[in-house]
Amino acid sequence: MHNSVYIHPSAEINWDNVEIAGEDIYIGPGCVIGFPAEDKKHLISENEDKCVVIRSGARLTGLVTVDAGTIQDTIIGEGSFLMKHSHVGHDSIIDRDVTLSCGVKIGGHCVVMKGANLGLNAVVHPRQVIGAYSMIGMGSVVPSKKRIWPFGKYAGNPVKHMGENSRLILKMLDEGKDVEKLRNKADIAYSNLMGI
Repeated sequence: MHNSVYIHPSAEINWDNVEIAGEDIYIGPGCVIGFPAEDKKHLISENEDKCVVIRSGARLTGLVTVDAGTIQDTIIGEGSFLMKHSHVGHDSIIDRDVTLSCGVKIGGHCVVMKGANLGLNAVVHPRQVIGAYSMIGMGSVVPSKKRIWPFGKYAGNPVKHMGENSRLILKMLDEGKDVEKLRNKADIAYSNLMGI
């Protein structure tokens, strides 16, 4: 493990199921990482080869829980910021530069794409895709089969589309980035999760 990785002494880490894959990682007090999924269909012995992968620059500030996968690794992406009391369910993928504010709950088998920002106490139903650079408002609930598109702004219970982050879209277009490619990636990820 690289010497720039900090793990608070009170963090509970199941080292059999955790891979620290990079540098400059912070795991704060009271974090619980890599223990078996809360999934009635999978016994502890069935997920011993699945783990939690934490990539460079990730910050888990404290009291964060991340479950080990059941059919694939649970991934915390590069530069992601998981604030206190957030939870990432088994088999989920948190892409790079994602922010989960305090109390956010991500159900199992979710994909949270690059740069997404989820507000305080937002809840995401299992098997959901949160599009790149989307914003989910404080206390919002993302129910089953609700499509969260890249660059979208969503709020409420259940979430409703409130508009697009047009400022970011224009900035990315000015930088020559392919905005449509991000939208297509979200569509493919959603189709894969829903079996469409």
